[in-house]
Amino acid sequence: MGSNRPFNEECFSNQSDNGALLMGDERESDQDLRLIRLFNHYRHDWMNEIQLIFGYVKLRKYDKLESLMQTIKVKVQRESNISKLGVPELIVYIFSVQAEVKELKLEVEMEHEIHLNELSIDCKELTRLLIAVIEVFKEHAVVHHEHENGLLLKLTQTVGKLTIDGHYPCDKTGNQLLPALERVGLQSVMNMTWKTNQWDGHSIGVSIELLLNI
Repeated sequence: MGSNRPFNEECFSNQSDNGALLMGDERESDQDLRLIRLFNHYRHDWMNEIQLIFGYVKLRKYDKLESLMQTIKVKVQRESNISKLGVPELIVYIFSVQAEVKELKLEVEMEHEIHLNELSIDCKELTRLLIAVIEVFKEHAVVHHEHENGLLLKLTQTVGKLTIDGHYPCDKTGNQLLPALERVGLQSVMNMTWKTNQWDGHSIGVSIELLLNI
């Protein structure tokens, strides 16, 4: 039996479905291209490290190898910890900022693996919050061309608490960061303790504490 819907309604429905499929395909294609760019970035990055090692060996500068290998070890551990955070959107975002934003050097530090998806917190809201915080620093760095400065985010999980500390060295323009960061904290729906600090006009800090149910 044929459809009871008017012809125009059926055509419109089909067009809408096709449009949704096309938009979905475009989003998937964009995500694929983003992952390819990330892969190429890290492949190039690691090739540089390997060439540096080979260069020291070829020149018999063995005394420099220990320091280089220690640096690589720390780098590998940090990347491993990020990849195991358990929230794909946040993981891809962090790696994307590290690979693509030249004005901001983002470092994420953890003493051990933290699996956010296994904690008693709203991972989606935490992801929104952290992305918003990083975006504030990124926009400031882009506007003021502070490519020499970096944002260090340190995640610490202790019994009953997750702490995220951010540290960003900056010049006198840093006072513009505080209101933007405060807005991020006020807009978040998370139950948290939020603090921002500025030291001598040369450094901005943000601290986020989340209680965990055991």
